[in-house]
This record gives sequence, C-alpha cells and structure tokens, in this order.
Amino acid sequence: MDDDDYWNTSETKAHAFSFDDDVLTPQEILAIGQKPSGQKEDSVFSSSAISTSRALLPLNSLVSPKVLDLILLAQSGKDPTKDTKTDTEQTVAVTLKRLVLGRNCSLHIHRSLKSKTELLDGAIAIGDGNAILTVVLFLIQTLNKKLVYELLSSRHTALNHYISFLHNEGKVTELTDLLTMLGRSQEAAIYQFHHYVKTQGNNIDSLLRKLANLLANHLNQPGADTHQGKMVADYVKLLEWQKFANKSELFNKSALHCLAYCCAQHWSETAGNMMSPMTVCQRQQIPPLQYDWVVLNVHAKSNKWDIVETLFTKKDWLGRTTVSSHIPIETLLARLCELQASKQLLATCVNKIASAEDRLRLAQMYKIHPVVIETLAKQKDRIALTNYKMTLNPQSEVYILAENTLRDNSIKWKN
Repeated sequence: MDDDDYWNTSETKAHAFSFDDDVLTPQEILAIGQKPSGQKEDSVFSSSAISTSRALLPLNSLVSPKVLDLILLAQSGKDPTKDTKTDTEQTVAVTLKRLVLGRNCSLHIHRSLKSKTELLDGAIAIGDGNAILTVVLFLIQTLNKKLVYELLSSRHTALNHYISFLHNEGKVTELTDLLTMLGRSQEAAIYQFHHYVKTQGNNIDSLLRKLANLLANHLNQPGADTHQGKMVADYVKLLEWQKFANKSELFNKSALHCLAYCCAQHWSETAGNMMSPMTVCQRQQIPPLQYDWVVLNVHAKSNKWDIVETLFTKKDWLGRTTVSSHIPIETLLARLCELQASKQLLATCVNKIASAEDRLRLAQMYKIHPVVIETLAKQKDRIALTNYKMTLNPQSEVYILAENTLRDNSIKWKN
C-alpha cells in the first residue's frame, strides 16, 4: 500500500489528528491526563512512559488560564455553552459600596428595572446624598421619565435630592414638569418665580411680563395658594415702583431697601407722592415696627438726631415727654446706644419704663446716672444711693446730684 492509500483508509482517518477544530468538548477535556482502567505499567523505555513523565509537569505550564477555567467548569458538571456572569459584573451591594467610597463604577451593568429599583432603594437606605443623586440621574438617562417620576413619588428622600439638584442647576423646565406630574403645580410656580427673579437681572419690563403670566396662569387660578399669590403680586407692585423711580441701584432690591433710600433722599416728600417714605410703606404694606427700625437707622447714621427725637418722643397734653415707638423699649435702648445717641435721649426712653426694677437695671447698664439716682431716691434706699455715689467721679455733675439728693430732708429714707 502506498503512502496516499494509507492516509485515505477509514481506519487511519479515525486515528488521525484533526486541525480543523481546536475546541475540545467537556468529555475530551476530562480525558486529558486520565489513564484507561486496567492499563499495565509501562517500562521506562516505552512511549507511554514518556507521556506519563510529561503529565507530571505543572498543568498551568501546559495550558492557558482560559483552558484551565474550562477544565474546572467541565469538572463541576456545568454546561460551558451556557451564559455565565463575567468578572466585570457587579452586584447592587458592590455598586453602592463603590459609589459611597467615590470609586469608579459603571451603573449600566444594571439593566433590569428590578436591579435599578434595588439600586435606588439601597442608596436611600445608606443615606448618602451623592449616591442617591447619582442613581436618580442614571434612572433618568435609562428609563422613561414618567416611570422614574412614579418611582420618586413614593421615595421622598430621593425626590427632594432631585428637586434640589434641578433648582440649583436652573433646570426650571424639568423641575416644572416633575412637580406638575406630581400634582404640585403651585410649588412649581414658586420655583419659576425665583428663577425669573434670579435670571432677568435689571430687565424690569421682561420680568414684569413673566410674573404677570405666572399670576394669570397659576397663582390667581381657583384653588391656588392665596398667600403665594399675594407675595408675587406685592413684588410686582414693588417692581412697578422701581420702574417709576428709574434708579439702577434700586432694581431688584427689597422693599425695605427702597424705603431706606426714600428716607435718606426724599424724607420731606408728602404722603401721596410716589417717592415719599410713607407712600412706599403703604404701597408695600410694611409693618410699623419695620418702618420705625428703618427710619431710626437711616437718620441716626446720618446724625439727624432731631428727626429721631421727633419721631420717637412726643409731648402729652400736660407737656410731659413720652416715648412713642413700635420697637420694644429694651431693643430701642440697645440700638440707640450702639448708634451713640445722647444721654438725654437715652434717659427719656429709660424713664418711661413702668417697672422700677427694670428701669434701675437698664439705667445702670447704660450708665444713665440721673435716672439711677432718681429711681433710688424714689425707693428711699439711702444705702444703695450712697454706695452708687462712690462709683461716680468726685465733683462731677452727677456726683453732686447724688450728694444733694442724699441731703434732701424731704425724703423719708427707709434705711
């Protein structure tokens, strides 16, 4: 038989090597290195002995790690053709751990709705704001927005983080859509209000148009929050006044800032004039307490104490001076002292305190000596007045006043 006939016989083909397919079946992998049962021990000179000596070499020096994995998989009895998890796949717990630690991780391995929901709930349970927001943004990217909004509606912590994010980023359209879908259209309107005020700058005409639309379409509708509607309406009135004043330094300023400007620049204007402080007060419904506080600070800082005294002290029908202010007396005294008001004005205020104990305490605190002396004399406390006189500068006016009071024989001292 020639060489060609030998290689073409069916018996030879059965034992020949095949180079067409180098992928081993699980059975072939298991057969590697196994010796058939009943085989006798070969001599050291036989070819089988050479094969046995090769088998004693480390397995990883003969096959690649990938083949080793296949061998182990085959020995476990599992089908290697089935889909298995790769090393890069991470569980929800591992992903959350990496998020909290600030490590790089891919959220896109979580493809199912169940996995994404578990990821969100896990972040909420941990309480890490960055992780919560990262997961929410991932859901927005990979799911229908309506579905995400439904998930957030029952998870208030995640919802609040997302609302804060949209507000800070100025994404008013997305924020409005979210709140409207959740049935919170009034809250959406207020966010729009803040956004308009923040972004329109000094363009009062544009801001007025936007706020007018906001009032008409949302805040003045039936069922709307009347307090919020009034707040925006009052702000529109203020913008209209600022437009009339036509002063760039007043644009987008508060009502109290505008009142302070009018007190300093248009104090003599009569009520009814648009620039009069009283007109601004009435138009913006500024409470009397705030009006008194602004007037006090503006004129005191300008050293116009005559205006301050006129405003806060009045003469009664007997000619006695009384204090007239909506500011609590102790607060008024503290501020007058900070603004370096005269001792006479401080004394006038302290003297109008009804309680003798409070009057004495405040007079001593602010070193209003005549009031202290007068109060101790009314209490007929000679010892206390004598001790107080020793704290005064000798031969000073108040020292002499204390000494003369102690010599007053008309006072029936109790000690």
